[in-house]
Amino acid sequence: MKATDLVYYMADMFPYRRRSSLDWIVPVSIGLGLGVAVGVGVGVLVAPTSGDEARRRLRDSTGRLRERAEKVKDRALGAARRAQDEIQESTSATPGERSFANDLGIR
Repeated sequence: MKATDLVYYMADMFPYRRRSSLDWIVPVSIGLGLGVAVGVGVGVLVAPTSGDEARRRLRDSTGRLRERAEKVKDRALGAARRAQDEIQESTSATPGERSFANDLGIR
């Protein structure tokens, strides 16, 4: 006797209906879709500003975010260049001193 035969036998004994995945996917999808639609509708109805004003604010805030990102990038590049210069200075040896970097020809 196979395990599936036992499952079918038990299912016949009890008033149990085997459920497929569509039995729960379809209602959940419909509920999720309706929830999103209602949320968007309520958000549009109670929005404190018009669409033009909201788009302008969004455009301004993305411009400020871009400027901040540029400043952070410039600071990071400056710190990386300073670190590179410090490493190069510390690895460069005096004329009478040998170092591993000089042996490899790194300047």
